[in-house]
Formats: sequence, C-alpha cells, structure tokens
Amino acid sequence: MKKKAKKWSDLARYLAGEMSMQEEVAYRSRIENNHQDISELKAMEQTWKKYHAGSPGVQRHTREAWNQLQRRLGDDGLLDEPAMAAGKRQLMPLLRVAAIILLVLAIGSPVLYFGIFRNMDNTRVENHIAEKGVNTVDLPDGSRVYLNEGSEISYPPGFTRDRSVMLRGEAFFEVMSDPVNPFTVRSGKVVVSVLGTSFNVKDSDEYAGVEVYVESGKVRMSVENSDQFITLEPGEMGKTDATRLTRSLQEDPNYISWKTKDFIFVNAELTRVIRKLEESYHVEIRADGVELNGLRLTSTYREQSIDAILETIATAFGMAVHKEKDTYYLTIN
Repeated sequence: MKKKAKKWSDLARYLAGEMSMQEEVAYRSRIENNHQDISELKAMEQTWKKYHAGSPGVQRHTREAWNQLQRRLGDDGLLDEPAMAAGKRQLMPLLRVAAIILLVLAIGSPVLYFGIFRNMDNTRVENHIAEKGVNTVDLPDGSRVYLNEGSEISYPPGFTRDRSVMLRGEAFFEVMSDPVNPFTVRSGKVVVSVLGTSFNVKDSDEYAGVEVYVESGKVRMSVENSDQFITLEPGEMGKTDATRLTRSLQEDPNYISWKTKDFIFVNAELTRVIRKLEESYHVEIRADGVELNGLRLTSTYREQSIDAILETIATAFGMAVHKEKDTYYLTIN
C-alpha cells in the first residue's frame, strides 16, 4: 500500500514540477526501464492534455475531474474508507498534490509542457535579438546570456517565478542557482533543464538538430513528445536530430570561441583556422590567388581582434592582408 502511494505521489510531484532537478533526474532514471511506470506516466500526461485541449471557452467541469481522480485512487486502494463518506471526502496528505493538479487542469488554467506547468502568455514576452556581433543579456533573476549574432531569446515578464527561455540560434548561459525555480531553455524540440550552471545551446543548421555543451554543473537534455533524456556533465556534449539523443565528450577547444574570443590552434589546417575565425567574428576572409592547402598553424590567441590575428597569420606565411567593409583579403606579399 505504502509503496503504491509513494509511486502515485512521485508521479504527481514530477508532473506538477514540484521536484528539484536532482529529484527529477533520479525519478526518470528510476522509471526509465520500467514499462508499466512509463506507460502510467504517458497515460496521465495524455489525460491532462485532453483536459486542456479543445476550443477556447470550452468549460471544464471540476466535479468530473474530481470524480475521476477519486475512482482511480479508490480502485488502487489509496483512499481511506472514512474519506469516502459524503461531506468528508479527503485525500491522504501524501496525495493532495495530485488532486490539486488535476483540479487546476480541469478548469483549463495552465499548460502542461513536458510534464512541467508553464503559463507563458505569448502576447506578453520580452524579446532580445543579436542583430550584429555577440550581445549580452542580463535576465531578471541575475542569470546572464551571451547571444550569438543572428540569435534570439524570449521569456515571460514574470521570469523570476517561471525561469523559462525560448531560444532560436545559439547562446551561452550563465545561470544563477535557484533550487525552487529550475531554469529551462527550449530550442527546437529540445528542453534543457538546470538549477545553476554554465552551458551552450546551439540550434544547428549544419545537421538540423540541437547541440548542448556543458561547461560547469549538470544539465538535463530532453526531447519533446518522447521518453528520451540524458544528463550531461562538464565537458560533455549532447546532440539531437529528428529521432535520437547522443552524448559525447567535447574535444574542440574552440567550440565557444565565438563568445570568449580565445583560440588554441595546434598543427591546424589553415583553411579550418580561417573558417573558425569567420564563424567567431562574423566576417568573410578570402585568399585570392593564395594556395592554402598544406599550410598549418600552431598558435594561441587570447581576446585579440580579428585584425591583429590576421596580421600575425599573414606575416607567418609571407602574405599581406587588407580589408574592404566586412571582408578581409589575404594576398601574396
């Protein structure tokens, strides 16, 4: 009896967003190989989504929702007999949160998003777009976002209560710790949940997926409308495409050079060096009449301008460099 009550309580707390990130990770790890628990989780999500579905203005009846919950808990033997008496129906304290969740959903107030309630009014959001270069955005909770050029984030005005950000493009996050209110980033079909950490999220056009790189702390990366999730630790990279999640070590020392402007090149092909510089500084570098194949570079650059870096490269290989608007030209000296 106690074991079954504990299971229902954990399910309710997970769907209500009452768990901390650590508890959520532990809960998902505990049930991921239990087909019955996964099936019950899906069924509860679908039931709640059905209450929220439908045309605007459709009335949801709290009495019907209450009765359904009472019947389900009664069938499982989770209600005390005296609680069934008229006028004294009470849930066990352990399961009150489940009743509250279902009743709130029944009147159609919140939206269930990946098992966590988010009430984001699309007509009232804060938007930030990095139109040129890297933009720094300080969020109301003290977290900081480095937004790569061409990227965009949006979040609700009541951000300190609902720390949820929508991202299009690429951004590096430095998240302030708040165990009561986890920080969530949504990009494409990926949901990234954290408490306090630093990490990079990239909606990649290169392979039509999302990349998440963790610099510090832990991050949970999930895929919408699936049971897939992974927990990433410092130095790890998570990737997703249309069908699956993968995890690997991040071995590119220049992965977030677009933010840091720090570069480490060890016997690197000059063509790859130039491509990385173009991506990081958002410029075009052309080598007209210069054969770059076979040329390699070993060097380190720390927060230097693109002009200074290209001058050192040109000098090292006996070239000249000049600039026209946002395009740099490497030529034979």
